[in-house]
Amino acid sequence: MKTHSVCFPILATLALSAAVTIANVSNNNAPRGVSPSNAKLYVPDNVNNWSCLDGSKTIPFSAVNDDYCDCIDGSDEPGTSACGTGQFYCANIGHTPSNIKTSRVNDGVCDEECCDGSDEYDGQTQCPNVCEEVGATAREENDRIQSVQNEGARLRRGFIKHGKANKVLLTNELETLRSQVDHVQLALNDARDAANEAQEAYLEGSKSEREATRKQQLEPLIQEQTKRLKYASEVRDMLKLTLQSLKENHNKNFHDMAVKGTVSGFDDYIVAQGEKTETVEDDLATLSSDRQFDALMDETSVVLRDIGTLHDLLDGMKRDYNTEYNDEAVLAAVKVTDDFEITWDSSRLDFADVEHLVLPEELPVDSPEAEKFRDAMDSAQEVFNDASGKESKVQEGIRDIERKLNMDFGPDETFAQLVDNCFDFKDTEYTYSVCLFGDANQNSHSSTHLGKFSGWEGDNYDVQMYTGGAKCWNGPERSVKLVMSCGTTTEIVSVTEPEKCEYLFKLQTPAVCPIPEGEVDEQEHQQEQQQVEEGEEHTRKHDEL
Repeated sequence: MKTHSVCFPILATLALSAAVTIANVSNNNAPRGVSPSNAKLYVPDNVNNWSCLDGSKTIPFSAVNDDYCDCIDGSDEPGTSACGTGQFYCANIGHTPSNIKTSRVNDGVCDEECCDGSDEYDGQTQCPNVCEEVGATAREENDRIQSVQNEGARLRRGFIKHGKANKVLLTNELETLRSQVDHVQLALNDARDAANEAQEAYLEGSKSEREATRKQQLEPLIQEQTKRLKYASEVRDMLKLTLQSLKENHNKNFHDMAVKGTVSGFDDYIVAQGEKTETVEDDLATLSSDRQFDALMDETSVVLRDIGTLHDLLDGMKRDYNTEYNDEAVLAAVKVTDDFEITWDSSRLDFADVEHLVLPEELPVDSPEAEKFRDAMDSAQEVFNDASGKESKVQEGIRDIERKLNMDFGPDETFAQLVDNCFDFKDTEYTYSVCLFGDANQNSHSSTHLGKFSGWEGDNYDVQMYTGGAKCWNGPERSVKLVMSCGTTTEIVSVTEPEKCEYLFKLQTPAVCPIPEGEVDEQEHQQEQQQVEEGEEHTRKHDEL
């Protein structure tokens, strides 16, 4: 409230106060900047005083909108920028009323929120009243939005009808599939038993012929592997003899630690070997051709490991022994080691990968008797495969239906029609895709997983979360927040990345278009009645079967 040093006569002061009050009150009997709903808060008392809205002070009503901030809450200046903290009401006749901060009043800027120009009333800036034009455009946009919502609501009613009917259908299908489980499992078990029996009959009935054919087929491989094993065994024996000679003949008075270490390691090796006297060749005659080949391969691997162990002992001594001692036994062992390494480098290629010799597939036996057994076995296998396929189909059907029935498609099953439907959005660099209730991905030259459906956010059923995507380099796991809005088609309209590796998909769909409440209630009643009728029909058909 401003103070003045000049005193006016009482009558003149009262007249001026009344004039200011009248000037500050608009046609709705409230000071400038006050909305009609708040006009009741700006009424002077019986002595023409007024209290700040926060109750902190009482001032003359003439001090309201006097361009001086008297109240702590700024409520005395709703029509000026003196306080700058209040709200200025723009009537915007022909459009929609709005409020702006009082700090923007008479600031030389025509604010869009005040299409009537009332925020610049001091005359310094001319703001035309464009509310009729703006209002007409807004009404056109509102009509368009209403049209979209009406069409979307119509489509959503179809979604709801489909979702509820589909839930009944899936429930009935699940019941049917579960009733088939015992039958298909019994058929599968019978077919498995029959296939096993047929296979055993074939193996037993053609045993002698198959073994003869197999022996002839594997004979070259067995001979080759026997030759390899013999050569490797000779090399191992030569290294063992060298180390045995070193142990017995080296000069123990020299106390060469490298030699002692090698001899000690050789003793450990001998102890680990035990007293084995039998060779694999002793048992080969009692084995089948396949077992003979496997036994030879296994024994060759053992001998090669022994060669590696013995060579490591000699090589360690060769690198570290004391050359000044000129121990003849040590020098002889070193020479053997050098000679061995030269010859082994060229010959060990045969042993570098013993699996170069691979067992071939067993050749079929062509006798009529064997053919008869084989045909029976193949026929039983076909029956088993068919039974297995039917059992798998039933179990997969049960799992798929249970997955869908356990999904949260909203209180009216709206989203059931969209489950597993996929949508793409292409920008300049990537193609983004989401399969609703499934996975979200980013595709370019390769595919990057952005997340898997993890649930709804909030209670409005218009925001889905997809989490657990591929981890960003030096960042979090990728995720997607999918925000839905009303539209007449279901499509992704934009994709952004507000935070690193956190994507925002905006999807328009009829599934979130509002339906008038009364229509929802009536539709729910009709759906419930239809579900009862379909359930009774399903029960009747099931009983007839």
